[in-house]
Amino acid sequence: MFAPFRKEGAGGAEVRARGGSRTMANITLIGMPGSGKSTLGTRLAQRLGYRFVDGDAIIESSGRRLQEIIDRDGEEEFLRIEEAELLKLSGQGQVFAPGGSCVLSPPAMAHLRGLSVVVYLDVPLALLETRLGTDAMARRGIVGLRRMDLARLYEIRRPLYLRYAHIRVSLNDRPISECLEILLALLQARESGYDSPD
Repeated sequence: MFAPFRKEGAGGAEVRARGGSRTMANITLIGMPGSGKSTLGTRLAQRLGYRFVDGDAIIESSGRRLQEIIDRDGEEEFLRIEEAELLKLSGQGQVFAPGGSCVLSPPAMAHLRGLSVVVYLDVPLALLETRLGTDAMARRGIVGLRRMDLARLYEIRRPLYLRYAHIRVSLNDRPISECLEILLALLQARESGYDSPD
């Protein structure tokens, strides 16, 4: 079972565990809206005894919903706010779930890659469309939907998720418990120094 030991004061995405094995200081889940970052991230954090950090919730703690920020201030300002909040993340023993647009910020992704193991939750477009629906997408605060549909957004973002991820997890419409076990197995493989196929 993946059960990391965190050494106080150690930095970077990996720290040394008892016996000298590698372990993960933090884990970041990236992926499209509807990929399950918050749902799976919450379960993962509970399983590991980590703290769950929702990037969208941090932005909305200012008192405004994501879509409200986009509507009133524009997408560029939203991305600036998102980048600034992600660059503030620090510490150990956390599961981060930033918004799907995080990959549009190279500085934010460089920070997350140095701070954590980045995992891409790769969900097929057809399943994302089913999960989100037209009405839900209009309310979620998704950067880019004013100018393009979800399929085009997926086409643009997927290469970025692949570029920045240390691990890709291919997920279909499986139960959340099964998705969690797949993710844990891949994290364990990385911790052991073996790159398991996903």
